[in-house]
Amino acid sequence: MNIGQGVMCSVLLPESEKYEPQVYATILQQAEEEGWYLVRRTDCYQILINGKEIPVAQVLQHGDILSFNDGDSHTELKFEIFDDGEYDASSGVVYKKHKNNKLYYVVTMFIALCAFGIATLSVLSPPQEDIRHSDLSQFNQSVYHIMVDSVYLFCDSVVVDAIELTEVAAGTAFLAKEGDDTLFVTARHCIEPWINDEEWDGVSNKSKILPEVRLAVKAETENKLVGYEKYVLRSHCVISKGFERYDYYSTDFFVNRSRDLVMRLGNTKEVFYWRTIFPIAHRRDMELGDFAYVVATGLTRESNKPLMSMAEWEEVKGFTNSKNLDIAVIGYPLNDNDADDVTVVYGNHAGMAIDDSLKVPVGCMQLSAPINRGNSGGPVVAIVEGVIKVIGIVSKADGRADQGMFWAVPITEVLIMHRQGDKVEEDIEEYRR
Repeated sequence: MNIGQGVMCSVLLPESEKYEPQVYATILQQAEEEGWYLVRRTDCYQILINGKEIPVAQVLQHGDILSFNDGDSHTELKFEIFDDGEYDASSGVVYKKHKNNKLYYVVTMFIALCAFGIATLSVLSPPQEDIRHSDLSQFNQSVYHIMVDSVYLFCDSVVVDAIELTEVAAGTAFLAKEGDDTLFVTARHCIEPWINDEEWDGVSNKSKILPEVRLAVKAETENKLVGYEKYVLRSHCVISKGFERYDYYSTDFFVNRSRDLVMRLGNTKEVFYWRTIFPIAHRRDMELGDFAYVVATGLTRESNKPLMSMAEWEEVKGFTNSKNLDIAVIGYPLNDNDADDVTVVYGNHAGMAIDDSLKVPVGCMQLSAPINRGNSGGPVVAIVEGVIKVIGIVSKADGRADQGMFWAVPITEVLIMHRQGDKVEEDIEEYRR
């Protein structure tokens, strides 16, 4: 098993065709890069280091044998540390250095010739429509600020705790048309800020985590113990533009929880649980759950707002072709000097993993554009057969890749869920195996 030169790597076994891989454990880097340790992430399966089962966490040494038992099979992995090699940030894998040989030069020359041929064809091909020369100001009235200012913890419908956020969670929302409904669409972490705490590794003292995450941990842990949704976390969300203001609670929005990861955290003295869509793992399929929408209230058909159109699956799938790469991101980046003005930035589509047989994406879209905090939840638009449509929802920047790379949830996730009656059927036990 190769561990990337990043701060973490997850062990996902076994890989099933029917279900998402189970995260067995996470390998984290110790403070000041002094070594590595393995953290158990499951109650269901046996995890051993050199034949000894670990309760929660244990330091790893070079040559340790990691064993995983799922009841039907036994898997062993050897943990080794390499200092040489080239690091691929997108996959978190260290590759051994290439040797300069004849095959290497032949392959390099072949790639260069292919690139030259593609460039020649692109010059001879008729020019494509350019999103950069399109009038996107027509959508200014359909793009809004969204912010969360407070979070409430309910126990059996009674408020037992509440906090006012010291740093208001802010992002972008937009109006889109789907059937007879007008939807406010945004990123899920914009309305549920407790599902994203990338500074907390899930092992350190709980007092170090953000207050909203602390409430989420309490709710998830108590619900796990009693076996039903006794505790409910709810945020107060404000969608605004100028003199327009719409108040919602996070529980008013429709979200897809079928890919959530409920992680077992803590130490040997105290075990607790946390639900997240940004796990300590490279799980782009989980981040497909980073979207939320609510049927817009207070808007009338006479408002004459230019509602945004959402691209269908075949249109989004076709956008992975090399001839359709230009995109634009519309939103309210927090570092902009005039926060009341909609900002448009341009970039390129870099790829998306799809399952063509099921007609669904299996990972988020990777794009490049100079986005900033506040762009989360905003629409990623492109020209599809001559029409400007939303193809994605801004999720997060990719801190492990080159500057300007970020991930977006394909807009088809909204369409699929809304057309299924605003819910996704899920068998938790089966899904978690």
